[in-house]
Amino acid sequence: MSENEEKIIEIPQEELDKLPKNTVHCFPASKTQIIRRRVITLIVMALVCGLLGYLLIGEQTPGPLLWIVFSVIFLIAAVVFIHTFVIAKYRVAMDYKNNEVVLRYMFSKIKIPYDSFDAREGAADRATQILQNSTLGANMKKLDYLVLDNVYEEVCYQTSSKDLATQEDFDTLLKEAKLVASVYKAKEKYDALKTDDDKVKDASGDDFTSLVNSAMKEDKEEKAAEMKAKQEQAEQEAAKILEEEAAKAEEAAEDVAESAEDAVEEAVEAVKEEVDEKKED
Repeated sequence: MSENEEKIIEIPQEELDKLPKNTVHCFPASKTQIIRRRVITLIVMALVCGLLGYLLIGEQTPGPLLWIVFSVIFLIAAVVFIHTFVIAKYRVAMDYKNNEVVLRYMFSKIKIPYDSFDAREGAADRATQILQNSTLGANMKKLDYLVLDNVYEEVCYQTSSKDLATQEDFDTLLKEAKLVASVYKAKEKYDALKTDDDKVKDASGDDFTSLVNSAMKEDKEEKAAEMKAKQEQAEQEAAKILEEEAAKAEEAAEDVAESAEDAVEEAVEAVKEEVDEKKED
């Protein structure tokens, strides 16, 4: 059983019953947007073909670089023109058969599973807001915005009432998208999962901090013990040196005392000899 299936099973059946069953609700792009793109792309393709025809008729063969530039421009215009027929069917679709939101965005089809989907009201970009608040934008029509979010991939897309065929289509899409988000609660589950991950990271960080502090404490204790041992060794060596110096001083004092005693004895003997000599005279 996949992770997505487990998430669906967790949703109460009474909540799932709020959603339509086995149907697809399509919301086509704005007709004005479609017509504008078709006209512009047809004009661009016609200009490219006209320029190439003019060069060929004038017997001026375009160089390889010019052929590449014209080909790229024509190809892009053709893709945009073909894409207008795709978004005419739907720009956004709520697929209740496969439980996913389908978007036509930048020439690609994007699918967001309901159990990863969140919807919220969006806002115009900063430049549009500044223009709307200025004198030039005083008569601009205020648009509504809807953010379609894939919370587990952290990717979101925004559409507006200007992108869809009618305001009623946008209001219906907004209502259905918010209903799906409230039933599947993907954002709440994602936030809870992220909170759990943050707690695990914090716990891991605390454990790491404790290990670091413990290692620093042990290192500090080892250094203190080493310094104490070196101090005791230095004291022992100093005491030994003092003992040796004292012994040397004592030995020197004994030598001085013996020398003094010998000198005294010699002096006494000399005096005696002198006295004896005087007696004999």
